[in-house]
Amino acid sequence: MRIWLIGADQAGLEVLRQLKKNSNITVIVSDASEQPKAVTEKVIAKVDYVEAVTPFTINALARRVRPDLILIDPGAEQRSYGRMAGGMAFSDALTNEVVAASEYPCLVL
Repeated sequence: MRIWLIGADQAGLEVLRQLKKNSNITVIVSDASEQPKAVTEKVIAKVDYVEAVTPFTINALARRVRPDLILIDPGAEQRSYGRMAGGMAFSDALTNEVVAASEYPCLVL
């Protein structure tokens, strides 16, 4: 099974730890940052793709990754937008738009 993990913040880090237990699962990690929490805590050496995923780019990126399932960790995005009024709602709306636009099954962590 191929899983694409978008975002490697706290929830993504925990998922990576669990998925490493099954050698039949391949995890491809993308993040908008080269040094997300999963890298700084050495759960993974590096992210596979450093890019921001939007409702406009998710399907093109997914065709390149070819996942069976997409997992989304919105943690870092929520922190960055959470500092402004209405930021959390905006972040949630963006995540929901990515899920709605995806042609592949998605789960938000």
